[in-house]
Amino acid sequence: MNKRWTFLFVMAVIVALSIVTILNRPTEKDFERWLQDEYMIDCNEDCSIIEMKSVNGDITERIKSDDIRGTYSPGLFTLRISRQYKSLDDPLHIIHIDVIGFNGRFYPLHTDDGR
Repeated sequence: MNKRWTFLFVMAVIVALSIVTILNRPTEKDFERWLQDEYMIDCNEDCSIIEMKSVNGDITERIKSDDIRGTYSPGLFTLRISRQYKSLDDPLHIIHIDVIGFNGRFYPLHTDDGR
């Protein structure tokens, strides 16, 4: 009888943690806020165009980049977003953002500023 209650308790804890994790899975709106907070990158409603500040000496300019390739992979517990952006001013300037969202937070897997 004791093993049965232990098993039921462990299963209840696993189910409760799974439900909390599923409900806390980040959304694309969370991704937009994370980009703004972490890297000060502004993006449009679907993040197909991003705008960021570039500081060269005393000159500050805003660089707009267009999404050239990207993946959006929603999972049961996670959200993975991988995108490459090409600068509209300098086609050789490519930015790669690869993040995974889990339990309400995003974790960079690979973020690259390829110049």
